[in-house]
Amino acid sequence: MAFDPEKVFEEKKPSPNKIIRFFFKAWKQGDNEDAIGALKYAAEQGDHGAQWKLGQMYASGQGVQKSDAEAFHLYKQIADSYPNAQPGTADWTFTANAMVALGRYYLTGIPEAGIPANPYEARVMFTTAATYFGHSEAQFQLARLHLEGADADVNVIQAARMLKKASAQGHPGAEALLGNLLFEGRYLRRDPVRGLQMMLNAQRRAAGRDAEWISAMQEEAFALATAEERSAAIALVQQAKAQ
Repeated sequence: MAFDPEKVFEEKKPSPNKIIRFFFKAWKQGDNEDAIGALKYAAEQGDHGAQWKLGQMYASGQGVQKSDAEAFHLYKQIADSYPNAQPGTADWTFTANAMVALGRYYLTGIPEAGIPANPYEARVMFTTAATYFGHSEAQFQLARLHLEGADADVNVIQAARMLKKASAQGHPGAEALLGNLLFEGRYLRRDPVRGLQMMLNAQRRAAGRDAEWISAMQEEAFALATAEERSAAIALVQQAKAQ
């Protein structure tokens, strides 16, 4: 049965915050049906916090049947209202995160839902989240698109700028990729010691899937570096730790 707010709340139109508090309380108590019903109700009322949380649940299959299509449509509802987001608010964060999630979906598409891959829309999502919202993951993803494109030689400066901004916000993937560009010297002026140092820093902070590819990148670079370059990079890392 559908969640009926009139049976739970005294008000005819409870505030989104009150509904979200009810969700967390019901979820903690194991009343998943009412919890998800409340979350869906808040999402239908346009609350971005509820839409984001419900989208995450559909994307992971937590408490609901996994559905990337449902997650996609919830994220799109948030992203479509981005002009109304105000800096420093929760909506600002939800909107930026939703754009990044949409960008990832657009890169691959959702074939089972009839949603094709759309690299152009992916770039739009990442560009908006990176430049308008200053989102570090969007900056990282946009940089990767620049480097993987046909005009990588032309776009590398933009990519480096995005990676530098994301790295300054503590994004380990951005620091590792920028470090690798400096180490290789194919696009940027070669600085192998600085590049190795950045990859080591990123490897130390990375987690999950990022840790795998960052470690592989760092190990490959170390194998190619001279003994002097490796020693100098390790010394810089140790010096930074000591400060």
